[in-house]
Amino acid sequence: MINKLLHGPSFISGAARGIGRATAFAFAKYGSPQLALADIDAVALKQTIKELKNAHPNVEVLPIEFDAASADSTVKAVEAASSAFGRIDHAVNNVGIPGPMGPSVSVSTDDFKRLLDINLTSMWIAQREQIKLMLQQEPIQQEFGKVRGTIVNLSSVWGGFGSRNFASMAAYVTSKHGIIGLTKSASLPPLMSSPGGGTDANQYAAEHIRINAICPGYTMTPIMGDVGPEIQRALDEGMHRTAMKRFAQPEELANSITYLSSWMSSFMSGEAMLVDG
Repeated sequence: MINKLLHGPSFISGAARGIGRATAFAFAKYGSPQLALADIDAVALKQTIKELKNAHPNVEVLPIEFDAASADSTVKAVEAASSAFGRIDHAVNNVGIPGPMGPSVSVSTDDFKRLLDINLTSMWIAQREQIKLMLQQEPIQQEFGKVRGTIVNLSSVWGGFGSRNFASMAAYVTSKHGIIGLTKSASLPPLMSSPGGGTDANQYAAEHIRINAICPGYTMTPIMGDVGPEIQRALDEGMHRTAMKRFAQPEELANSITYLSSWMSSFMSGEAMLVDG
């Protein structure tokens, strides 16, 4: 008998493929009764939802087509989930592209800004809207205290350091560092009160909202098919230096995301958890 780890409606972006898709299946398996699944690829999302409903017919699924490059689309995606289900207890922000591929001197300003818009700004907007919603929700009593909601942001092993093997991914690495920063800054208590005597806006852990990041290592996802031969060589070399000598499967990351979203990680907030083999 599998214990129920999740307790309410969930929002997952980038849900059509890879880690997002695997997370949708894991959340259905471990107790989330309603899933809002968002992605830019409506066709792939439709197929994922069809397979998910076949495996978990009792789970209610809401498809949301959205473009992470658009701030308005990101806001509307979170609003659609909230409107349909009344609340969001678990949010997983999983969007990102690998490019532009090239050392900094060869990357245009427009390409750099586009990557940051998709990988980082979109995640900040989604997290902001999710926090606004969760602050209005009644907290739910769980095993070790009350919880208004949990948020997990997808960073990367490259969010903690750089590598000479990935000099051509400076923009990507920058965005993943930024995701850890926005996760930690939104999770920590304030050092002082804000002007006017109110509490600082980032005191969300005290408001029963837990925000963490997960940092996957090498994972077999569709994004691997988008890299060129130079990056593929670096990935292969990196895999052989990994202790387990293999890539992770998306389901392994989904299990870790489930853990961070569940009551089993009830005393974790503001963490960037490495899952790198």
